[in-house]
Amino acid sequence: FLRVVNEAASLKVACWRPPERRGASASPHGPGMHPHTLLSDSAPDSSSDAPTLESLPPELIAAIGAHVKLPWLGRFACCCAAVAGAVRQAEEAWAAVWASLTGGVAPAPLGARAAVRSLLTLDQAHWRSLPGSSGEAPDWRQHGCVLTCSGGTRLILFGGRDGRRFFCDTWACDLASGAWVRVAAHSDARCPSPRCFNSDSGGGRVLRSGEEEWAVLHGGLCAPGYRDSQTWLLGPLSLPPKEWSWLPASPPDHVEGAAPVARFHHTLTLLPRREAAGDDSLALLGGHDRTISPLLDLRLFSLRHASLPRKASGVAAASVSVGWSSSTHVLGPAPSPRAFHSAAHYDHPAAGRGLLLACCGLGPAAGGEEVFAALDDTWAFDLSSGRWLELAARLPHGFARSRAALAVSRDRLLLAGGCRARAAALATYLPLTPGPVFDDVWLLDLRRGLLQSELGLRPAAVSAWERCVLPHERAHRTPHANATAGTLHGGAVVLVLGGHDTFLSPLADEAVDSFGDLADEQAWALHETEAIVVGERPERTEARLCTRGAPHSCGEGGASPSRRQLVGGARMLVQGLETQAHINGSIGTVVSRASGSADGRVDLALGPPHSKSISIRCQHLRPSRSEARGGMPTIAAPGGGGDGSALWVISPAERAAGEGRAAEAPSNRRVAVSCISVLPQPEHEGSA
Repeated sequence: FLRVVNEAASLKVACWRPPERRGASASPHGPGMHPHTLLSDSAPDSSSDAPTLESLPPELIAAIGAHVKLPWLGRFACCCAAVAGAVRQAEEAWAAVWASLTGGVAPAPLGARAAVRSLLTLDQAHWRSLPGSSGEAPDWRQHGCVLTCSGGTRLILFGGRDGRRFFCDTWACDLASGAWVRVAAHSDARCPSPRCFNSDSGGGRVLRSGEEEWAVLHGGLCAPGYRDSQTWLLGPLSLPPKEWSWLPASPPDHVEGAAPVARFHHTLTLLPRREAAGDDSLALLGGHDRTISPLLDLRLFSLRHASLPRKASGVAAASVSVGWSSSTHVLGPAPSPRAFHSAAHYDHPAAGRGLLLACCGLGPAAGGEEVFAALDDTWAFDLSSGRWLELAARLPHGFARSRAALAVSRDRLLLAGGCRARAAALATYLPLTPGPVFDDVWLLDLRRGLLQSELGLRPAAVSAWERCVLPHERAHRTPHANATAGTLHGGAVVLVLGGHDTFLSPLADEAVDSFGDLADEQAWALHETEAIVVGERPERTEARLCTRGAPHSCGEGGASPSRRQLVGGARMLVQGLETQAHINGSIGTVVSRASGSADGRVDLALGPPHSKSISIRCQHLRPSRSEARGGMPTIAAPGGGGDGSALWVISPAERAAGEGRAAEAPSNRRVAVSCISVLPQPEHEGSA
């Protein structure tokens, strides 16, 4: 800290001088030492003209604040009242802190100081719903492909199913106004066949190629039991939505076997470009084939060598000649085939190259005979050298899992939830059945786990996953399987949302199908979203459940929980209380319910920080699990521009208040759009 101060102040040597006041008590900093004044001489000097911390100009204080870490900035402010006042007012210093946390620029309307506070405390995390569109809008469907594009200003929706039919329509939503418009809808338009994307890792991503953006769609369930491996492109997305068109991606004539094998339970990972004029890539890894055999092959898709029609050409192309490159010449060891695994992209700061991280999953265990075993290993694929690197870090015994959420936050790999291997009783006829669900969070330091040497990247000899015990007063833990780990603000915040819990018995027909996919009745509602800010150490990690500002799927006009949902142990959100408004937004578990009508009182055990039992009417409760089939929200995949400031979801629109409490079939509803962010809205800056 002193070195940084000295360099900023251009002082050659610094030392503390004795306090001038008489009768001062012994200083804890040593004989005659006091942390309130700083000299440029090599020996203590009591001259009155010596420079002190109090005399530093504001420009110098801002320069120091831009070069020190956040804890040091606080200690620096504690040394001097003038510095503390300057730090409170120095927007440049807080902007530097924001840049160190997120790698970007603080939002101008809010200010860097307020943005840093909201980011680190998560006290402004909230949901916001777009107003319903008065014009045309898509009908609600589940398992559609939802993507964000144009810098997070538009949503793209394709396909899905409503239980009776498969869709092939394409829609674009302007997130500023909430207006929907159907695209590529003219009679001669070519488009993918009707399909949905359950178990298909979202179905696609948005890739950047030079100055253009294209939506890439791959695979999907075209009919019960039938999947294909087609790849389609939608764009260019820089044009108005009415001018978008679908183009099939056909492999070049000189490339054999360029189309990947049709699969499900795989991962699609966006690999962002490192240069502004470069191209994004899409990594397809693992999954199950038609025979439910686990796969390993890694395929990469990029528009680098594609002959794309540009917006100025005005020529309608029949197809795009581009295929998937195969990593068949992998050097060294490789992971075992797997599905239900987790994958994420990581830019190693020391090596200056991108890595594809993969861990856990369901597949053959090393040295074992079991084909569908839960895995506990962690691998990194070096995109530059084409080598797999096995990290020394393995989850402890008994914590191997599949269906976990994975994200990279500030050079740390965060693993949340997942489930154990199948129950032994179901081993013969339901091999993909999930086991008990985890509610834990683990962290892995990637800077220590992967080291840069003269020969390139190599795994460290010792690295380990660390259990992250989240603050109990901030988070009421929920078990997640198949959850999504979204990141905001350059990975500074991780959102764990969606997914399922094996709340029903796995032996029930409605709980799981023959492919190991859980039913919608076990899907978590959006108010069970958890925001996590990873600290320098696991014990300094902050977490909070995001129940403020309920999304469309949990609005005030929604129906009260049914008798089936009011069972012991069921989780409920408290809303709409006037006399005890401080309890609104809390989540508790049902202890018992009164017999009679659905409006009777229920005994609810609230979690921390309230930690008490209350008696509450059913009309003030919202269930945390979906009851109707087809009501599970769909989370939008981020665009090629990187992590944004909000995460968007679509869900079935609720009835407005006053239209009655009767349940409405999800297939008859329209699509509603909601987003979650951790910063306050600019118009609320004063109150925040």
